[in-house]
Amino acid sequence: MAKFDIKKIEEAYNLIKSKIVKTPLVTNDYINKITGGNIFFKLENFQLTGSFKFRGAFNKIKKLSKDEKRKGIIAYSSGNHAQAVAYAAQLNKISSKIVMPINAPKIKISNTKKYGADIVLYDPEKEKRETIGRELSKKENKTLIKPYDDYDIISGQGTAGLEIVSQLNKININPDLYVCCCGGGGLIAGTSSYLKYNYPNISIYSAEPEWFDDTKKSLEKGRIINNLPGHKTICDALLAPCPGFLTFPINKLTLTSGLVVTEEEVKKTIITIAENLKIIVEPGGVVAAAAVIFKKINVRNKNVVVMISGGNIDFEIFSKL
Repeated sequence: MAKFDIKKIEEAYNLIKSKIVKTPLVTNDYINKITGGNIFFKLENFQLTGSFKFRGAFNKIKKLSKDEKRKGIIAYSSGNHAQAVAYAAQLNKISSKIVMPINAPKIKISNTKKYGADIVLYDPEKEKRETIGRELSKKENKTLIKPYDDYDIISGQGTAGLEIVSQLNKININPDLYVCCCGGGGLIAGTSSYLKYNYPNISIYSAEPEWFDDTKKSLEKGRIINNLPGHKTICDALLAPCPGFLTFPINKLTLTSGLVVTEEEVKKTIITIAENLKIIVEPGGVVAAAAVIFKKINVRNKNVVVMISGGNIDFEIFSKL
């Protein structure tokens, strides 16, 4: 199932639309001026739990059987998927257990606890979250809610693309480019499928932090490439070791290529977005904006949709910037 059936995105939207926030699509004169393009930001930092992740998590959990709901769920995440799963579980009166790294942002750990989840902390230097999650799921007979490699998750994330199409149609804009952050590839797989279906000529680019550009490298090689170990990034939301086995075949069909940004460019973009859009965004949520603002791609005189995927940043980090 490489080519994704967009009807699944429409079905997901009908299932979750009463609970999710239809997030704004906004433009900004200053950013248009410095880039030379017409830039439209999709503000998923305004989504419930502060990121797009709630869309997929809520869709997946709503579709569980009564028996699965009774037994509870397990998830692993550096933070945004964790919060989304915990809150979606709470809304559905389901118990949740989330595997999180000990170095996850404090705000993400505290919010996940606030939504009623049991937290299992692990050391990412020594342990693999996927292994812990699988073992807990088997041991406790609970459903594992994966962060991206699940068609129900991809469908849920794709509802952001459905909203983008609706919002662009209202202002009679035909997009030339779409730039989206990419970790495991669930968000870009879902949204790119919907956008490509509606705008066959659109060019779509993944955006990733340096040393974590596995999707870019995988697209270039035509097969899944892992990130090299031993590197760190401020973009804690984009730490997937490689593209997903379900997401990558979709992205191979819909994406033009990948873009890479530096840590410094990410930090500067957080400030630029705060000063001009008056919103707080997290590092991983701003990589697509950084790619456009720092001209990793030519956007002059083009209509460009840019995904702002989340806003869960620790206050200490934001204040330092």
